[in-house]
Amino acid sequence: MKWLKALVLLLMLGSGPALAELQVFTDGDVLGLMPDAPPSAFIERLGPPTVELPLRQGRSGLLYGNSLLLVFEGERLREVRCWLVPQFTDELFLGWLQDVEREGKPEGFVVDRYLRLGISREEASRVLAGLEGDGDERSDLRMKNGRQLWLGYGAAPDYSAGDDAGQQVLVSISVLYGG
Repeated sequence: MKWLKALVLLLMLGSGPALAELQVFTDGDVLGLMPDAPPSAFIERLGPPTVELPLRQGRSGLLYGNSLLLVFEGERLREVRCWLVPQFTDELFLGWLQDVEREGKPEGFVVDRYLRLGISREEASRVLAGLEGDGDERSDLRMKNGRQLWLGYGAAPDYSAGDDAGQQVLVSISVLYGG
């Protein structure tokens, strides 16, 4: 079974930065690399980031396009964040992301083959069933394979914040890789 995983990983690495969808596995690789890979390996895999961001507490981030952020502490990956941008407003202090250009692929983001941005909260809840954690009206926090998953929900189809009574969809995912 390990040889099959290695073969899939080699095929993914050979495809270069033109991936159709970014894959994160809570029990394995992150975007085709092991979670302990340094920032330079992620840059080699995904291409140059749109911008490198200094963050609080000595952390740094690699922002790809307007919806993927890899957070590092030194040379170690600490968090992968992704979000849907279409209706971010100035009130959410994220409106500036609307102006960040997206250059080609990768597009899409999936955790453990089933958690995708844009799926309904009901669908996400089925995937989360049986996992330790809790949620509220706008988010879920769960543990899976020793990783903390934070899922944020917004009202479909405009993903706006507020008290809309519409169906909720998954608009933000964060996977934490240690303290």
